[in-house]
Amino acid sequence: MAMIIGHRGARGEYPENTTEGFLYAASLGICGIEMDVCITADKKVVVSHEPWMNPAICIKPDKSRISFLRRKNLYRMNYETIRLYDCGIKGNRAFPRQRKMHSCKPLLGNVIQDTEDYILANRLKPLVYLIEIKSKKISDKLLHPPPAEFMQLVMQELMPFGIQNRIIIQSFDMRPLKIIRRSYPAFGTGMLVYSPRIINRRLKTLGFVPDTCGVNYKYLTEKWIDCIHAAGMKALAWTVNEKADIEHQLRLGADGIISDYPETAKYEAQRFTAA
Repeated sequence: MAMIIGHRGARGEYPENTTEGFLYAASLGICGIEMDVCITADKKVVVSHEPWMNPAICIKPDKSRISFLRRKNLYRMNYETIRLYDCGIKGNRAFPRQRKMHSCKPLLGNVIQDTEDYILANRLKPLVYLIEIKSKKISDKLLHPPPAEFMQLVMQELMPFGIQNRIIIQSFDMRPLKIIRRSYPAFGTGMLVYSPRIINRRLKTLGFVPDTCGVNYKYLTEKWIDCIHAAGMKALAWTVNEKADIEHQLRLGADGIISDYPETAKYEAQRFTAA
C-alpha cells in the first residue's frame, strides 16, 4: 500500500504543525507525518510553515489580530515570545472541519519526543518523519540562517533520538540536501518541486539521487512517476485532499500520498489496495 503521510500533522482536522495535530495523525496508524521547521532569534528550531507569524491562523498574546503588513519574523523573535502567540484558536477558513483550540508553535525536539512517547505508550508502529527545511538563498540571514548553520541546529535536535532511518530531510532548496548527504548520510533526503519538469535540472545541481521526490499532485502524471522511479526515487504526491484525486494518484503509481486529511487518504488507499 502507498505511504500515507499527514501534511503538517493533519491540517484538515487540527491546527497545522501543532503537537495536537501530530499526535492525532500518529493515532491513525499511518506511515508518516510531514512538518516544516524554521529558526528563531535564540537559535531554537521551531515547527512552522512560514518563517513569520501568519495573520490568517495566529493571534497576538493579547488576543488581537496580527497585521498582514507587520508580520512578525520568527528569525527576529526569541522562542519564549513565539510560544505566547496562539496559532490554533482562530482556526483556518480554508479548512472548516479544523478544530479550534489553544495551541502554540512547538519546538522540533519536543514534537519528536512527544510523538515517540505517544507511539510507545499506545503500541503504534514507528512513524517516518518528513521534515521540510524552509530556506531560500535570497532570504539567508533575513528569515533564516545560512544552510550550514540551519542544518547544524536541526541536527542537534534530531541526532539524540537515534532514529535517522525514520527521518527524511526534504526541501525545495537543494543546499540543505547537499549538507545532509555529505555530513549526515544516515538520514534520508527528499527533493521537493512544484513541477516535475525541473527534476533533471535539480538532480544535476545535487550531484546525487535523493530517496524521495515530492511533486505537486496537479502536475504528477504516470509519465513523470515513471521518470522519478527510473531515476531511483520514490514519488510522493502533495497535497492530495479529495477522494477522487487520492484514488487517481494511487492508480498512477504514486508511492506516497501527503494529505491534510490522512484518515481519508488511509481509507482510500486501503480500499484501492483491496479492490
